[in-house]
Amino acid sequence: MSTAEAHRRRAQTRAAGVAAAVTMLCALALLASGATAKPGATASAAGAAEITASVTPAELAYGQALQVAGRVTAAGHGLGGQSLALQVAPYPYRTFATVARLLSEADGSFIFGGVRAERNSRLRVVLEEPPARSSRTLDVVVDPTAAVAARSLGPGRVRLSLRLGHAPHLASPPVRAWWFLAAHGEHRFHLAAVTSTHELGGALTYASATVNPPARSFVFRVCVHPPWARALGAVPRACSAAEPPRAGSRPGAFEYGGSGRGVPAAAFPSARAIAAAARYLDARAGRTAFAVVDSAGQLQGLRVREHFQTASVVKVMMLVAYLQMLDARHLPVRTRDDALLRPMIHVSDNGAASAVLGIVGGAALARVAREAGMQDYAPGVGWWAFTQTSAADQARFFFRLDRLIPPRFYAYARELLSSIEASQSWGIPPVARPRFEVFFKTGQLPSEGLYNEAALLERPGETFAIAVLTTADPSMSYGQRTVEGVARALLGG
Repeated sequence: MSTAEAHRRRAQTRAAGVAAAVTMLCALALLASGATAKPGATASAAGAAEITASVTPAELAYGQALQVAGRVTAAGHGLGGQSLALQVAPYPYRTFATVARLLSEADGSFIFGGVRAERNSRLRVVLEEPPARSSRTLDVVVDPTAAVAARSLGPGRVRLSLRLGHAPHLASPPVRAWWFLAAHGEHRFHLAAVTSTHELGGALTYASATVNPPARSFVFRVCVHPPWARALGAVPRACSAAEPPRAGSRPGAFEYGGSGRGVPAAAFPSARAIAAAARYLDARAGRTAFAVVDSAGQLQGLRVREHFQTASVVKVMMLVAYLQMLDARHLPVRTRDDALLRPMIHVSDNGAASAVLGIVGGAALARVAREAGMQDYAPGVGWWAFTQTSAADQARFFFRLDRLIPPRFYAYARELLSSIEASQSWGIPPVARPRFEVFFKTGQLPSEGLYNEAALLERPGETFAIAVLTTADPSMSYGQRTVEGVARALLGG
């Protein structure tokens, strides 16, 4: 081989070696690139992870368990081994706290089981590894456990009861329970009793009432509004059994229903007593009328739709309108409010009544009349004492006072209407007490011989209302004796 040929071959060998080296380097570079591609893809997938979750059941009773299930995915593929946390924000939903942790399964699925919530809560599932990801928020409604019962105690007496179970830290101070009854097959309920709740053992709210059943087979509903009403259960609404309905009259009520059997007692006052009162009143001088809404909720009387001027009896409508105004404004009865309302009722102060009417306005009285189911109401022309009414209207109004007065002011109103000064307490109270609690208002226009009275009377198992209206009486004592005579005929005193 010549020297030139040897040099040429050595050059080719070196070139081939360089090419091989370059090829090897490229291969190594590609291999290195491939080796780092997988970790890069995983990081990208984790960064794009999505968490879907659902809760079962979404509404449950206190003490029951729920589960949250779902899947962690990226680009439609499940991600296994992901560190997940279940977080809960109980009502009032201010802060989320972690209550459980787990790793997702190989296909990205997960299940948090045996989860318990003590109140309405919001839940979410969080991916703890950065970058953090969260599922949508899941709402859970936790209802109090509820049990209603009815037990006959003999003729005219059935004990109704309600038990609501809840977490111990939700124990409630006493609130009112409203009990409504209807004969089986009827759809119109009437209010039979208003009682107070109390706590049993700190984790059970209890209420009961003894009522006269409307029929041997009946249905009932009970409405309560405990302080924890927004912490448990679905958004509460006005009690559907209440009638006549009034916006906000039963705000946030929990309503439960049941059925029972019992032996109804005869309505009070009896038909015989009402007939005796009608005969007595028909023989009295002047123009007269009376109406009774008996303990069964039935309206009876004499000339019940005849029109009369109210005189001071209308002040109870003013009281109701004023308390409704305070309730709508979320205000308590302040000292300045009591300084108007108390003299208006306790001593029948006309100046206080004019001031109250100036504050609430005539439209508020008209609204109260509609809510009470009045059919003969007309505003007074020239003076509020000339307001037009009928015995039927006043009996209905007094019978429904507990539905018209805002619940938080009911005790205040009852105290006013049961403690009227002696000079204003003629007619019904002297006959009815002490057998009955009497919540009443008298009214008089001596220049017209007008003497009126309306009252709500209560004793265990019986609630009824009486209204007696008279005008053109020969004297004050005669008019007052007329009202008293009707009361004696009705009550047997």
